[in-house]
Amino acid sequence: MNLPVKIASRSSPLALAQVDEIIRELKAQGCVLDYEVLKIETTGDKDKVTPLTSSSDDFFTDTIDRAILEGKADVAIHSAKDLPQNLNEGLKIFALTQGMDDRDAWVGPVHWKDLPPQARVGTSSVLRQKQILQLRPDVTIVNIRGTINERLQLIKESKVDGIVVAVCALKRLGLEAEIKDIFPWEGMPLQGQLAVVGRRNDRELADLLSVIDVRRQYGKVILVGAGPGDPELITLKGVKALEDADCVFYDYLLDTSLLKYASKAEHIYVGKRKGEHSLAQEELSRRLKDKAIAGKNVVRLKGGDPLIFGRGADEFQYLRSYHIDVEIIPGVSSATGIPSSLGIPLTARGVASSVAFVSGHEEDEDKAHPKSVAIPQADTLVFLMGLTKLNIIIESLQKAGWSKEAPVMIIANGTKPQEQIVKGTLSTIEALAKDLKPPALIVVGKTVESYKPIRKKTFLHCGTHPGLYQHLGNIISWPMIDIKPAMMDKAQQKDLLQAFEAADIIALTSWYAGEYFFKAIAASSHNDMARRKIFAVIGRQTQKALEGYSIQPAIVSQDETGEGLFKAMVQQLDLKGKRILLPRSSLPNPFLKEALTGVGAIVRAVTIYENIKPPKRDLPSVPIDGVIFSSPSTVKNFLLDYGKIPGSWRILAKGPVTLKTLQEAGYPNATSLS
Repeated sequence: MNLPVKIASRSSPLALAQVDEIIRELKAQGCVLDYEVLKIETTGDKDKVTPLTSSSDDFFTDTIDRAILEGKADVAIHSAKDLPQNLNEGLKIFALTQGMDDRDAWVGPVHWKDLPPQARVGTSSVLRQKQILQLRPDVTIVNIRGTINERLQLIKESKVDGIVVAVCALKRLGLEAEIKDIFPWEGMPLQGQLAVVGRRNDRELADLLSVIDVRRQYGKVILVGAGPGDPELITLKGVKALEDADCVFYDYLLDTSLLKYASKAEHIYVGKRKGEHSLAQEELSRRLKDKAIAGKNVVRLKGGDPLIFGRGADEFQYLRSYHIDVEIIPGVSSATGIPSSLGIPLTARGVASSVAFVSGHEEDEDKAHPKSVAIPQADTLVFLMGLTKLNIIIESLQKAGWSKEAPVMIIANGTKPQEQIVKGTLSTIEALAKDLKPPALIVVGKTVESYKPIRKKTFLHCGTHPGLYQHLGNIISWPMIDIKPAMMDKAQQKDLLQAFEAADIIALTSWYAGEYFFKAIAASSHNDMARRKIFAVIGRQTQKALEGYSIQPAIVSQDETGEGLFKAMVQQLDLKGKRILLPRSSLPNPFLKEALTGVGAIVRAVTIYENIKPPKRDLPSVPIDGVIFSSPSTVKNFLLDYGKIPGSWRILAKGPVTLKTLQEAGYPNATSLS
């Protein structure tokens, strides 16, 4: 490395204070830097007349960046918010510092609330101008430029009634006493943070400065498309992202059974339903950012594809503006997935050679005064989010030259068990669709005529893994059990750990047994010991719970019953005298413990999770063909809530014990699921 390191900086007191701050941060990390400061005037320093609203985004960095590229300087220190959106290809951000304070302050003779009408408010930021006018539409915005002291002087000279300025700038200059008020909005991206920029190929300096790069502690955000509704239409890559997530943000369009893949993550519901937004988009984006900055691996789980008629692009750009690593995992869009699932080609040889996708609503459209819809030229049109404006869409289509006899189909809750379909023409569809509820897809064009309805059987699934039975038809998740970890006091936790340490074999009879068992021992640093134990588990789902902890069970019974697990263990292991730990539900099936004890094993059963009945709900209003019970408790809880199983339903039972429970309850026609 050539010494001293040449640091390029603007010459203002604030810019030089920022250089000192970087040097102090390096010193705090044990790096004492031999350096000299090159004071450089940028275009923005020379030109104090041009408003920032009409200047280029490298207004305050252009000259400095050229000095680095030409070898006149080694690095530059910038206020991070001044960086251009697209950094020169030859440059790289070596370090981004922790933000000092990202808020905006009001500086003036009086408090903001006491500001008189038509007051003159000074600022140079486009974003701040918008935020100010939202609070006070009556004020006059004055574009101001110059150093912080020059801007303060404008107040003293009565050229403005006050200015909006970054809190961090005042703090760095020791001018905190000037602050009258703090504004309620979020500051500009990267406000309060400093960026150290150097030549991309200067690895030595990059390594040296990385010690103060806050991005090393950042997590990552992945925008995952979950598909149009059917939980099995999520991609394998999307599932992997959920399995690795620390937190998942999801909205109302999602089938919540997908959250089972994120068993180790915090689940955060963010609403986003039209007219019922539980979280404003700005607040949602901020929370995604905060989680990532805190080091979390974040999944934003979105219906359809993340970048088609959603806020995925907004979230992506927002997070990238904070230099947070963002990945997009595509999803099956409802625009294509729903028609395909019904056998409707959006394009077909000789019928339709073009397709257009149209949003039914414009951004922030006034619901009291809905706008007409611009109709593109295409053979097939697909409208998303348009059901509440169906009449306007029909009018817009007719004005664009579409015949009243043009075929139209509307699919509500496409690919879901509660899917509803109506088919008609522009002249009849509005009356046919009067009972449909969003979300719905509207398809217009001749290819709709190819639709031939095929009715699938619809089953209620009363357990916790409905995805296992999608091959039977439409599955409505209707859990009759609620699973929660057992509450253990210190004595019980100690007892569990002692039993685990002493055990030769751990037998797990469900995914929940595995998941809650590992959560119970995780805090005790027993995971390494677990990898040396023999595990015997029921089925692929339970095996997956272990894979999340890098453990491969010795025995996986394909017969997903206690009887099946016992048979597999007896065939593969000598159980006599073996100590077996059986983490179990609060509603245990006594068979496995008794059978293992009967062949000479020493069995210790420990309640690891609670199996309780959820509150009663009204049964779905859609036609039901059958019901699937996954355990005796699902049968008992269903009968407690509803008294009986409708005689027209087909009754399916998982395992012989569940089947026996149904038969003893008076349902001899119940059949076993193989």
